[in-house]
Amino acid sequence: MSRATHRYAIDAGDTLIAPVNHAGDQGGGWLMSYLDMLTLLITLFVLLLALTGNDDSSASDEALAFPALGVPTLQAPAWSPNFYVPPRSNKRYVPPRDTAFYTPPPMPPRPPRVIMVNPAPAQNLMASVEASRDTRRVRQLTSTLKPLIDGVVVTQSAQTLNFRIENRLLFSSSRAGLTDAGREVLRQLMDSLQQYEGDITIEGHTDSRPIATDRFPSNWELSTARATAVLRFLVEEGLDSDELRAVGYADTHPLKSNATPEGRAANRRVELVLHEPESQ
Repeated sequence: MSRATHRYAIDAGDTLIAPVNHAGDQGGGWLMSYLDMLTLLITLFVLLLALTGNDDSSASDEALAFPALGVPTLQAPAWSPNFYVPPRSNKRYVPPRDTAFYTPPPMPPRPPRVIMVNPAPAQNLMASVEASRDTRRVRQLTSTLKPLIDGVVVTQSAQTLNFRIENRLLFSSSRAGLTDAGREVLRQLMDSLQQYEGDITIEGHTDSRPIATDRFPSNWELSTARATAVLRFLVEEGLDSDELRAVGYADTHPLKSNATPEGRAANRRVELVLHEPESQ
């Protein structure tokens, strides 16, 4: 009976049980399979022994032990826990006599260090110092005007000093020529004006009552003529004409209401405006 005709019964625990013989089977087929398996196991063990070898036997003995197998045998070197240490030399190193220390080349001269400073804070500081100096100069100039001249009012702002002169001290009604009393008033102001270094603006002002003459068609011509007359007198007395200018404002800058005689009298005036000197 062939091996293909054998059938095996497997129980629930996957355990191999005795084969089930068919009719006419004498029970000798499984013995042939068992012998074949033993032969294969013996051959495997022999091959393993041939590959591993024996440390005490030499390679020639192993080759003679299995001449028919034709399997080459390899002998592994014996393992050693020591690392390779190169041999030490007893010679002492002697440096050559011509050896010299390294001297670096001289460094080129370093250019001077330039520190850029923002000039704005210094300029602002100098401007504030000049402004305070000009303010002190204006205060000293104001103090020289005391005792005050009757009809002259001195006012001070942040950048100007103003001499306000009533019109009755300088001119006659509807006239642009200086009176003798008016020249005397301006002479009293000359010492203070000559001490000042800034520009001076001479402003002429009138009230709102219209004027229509051949010489002065309106208050514009009258106010401008009065300011120009004061400017010419100051130049004759020694002031620099390059620092003077005359402006006529007519009735456009009133101090008080023109509805009353007192208000119109206050609006008729000449003002000397001393401007703050320009900082150099």
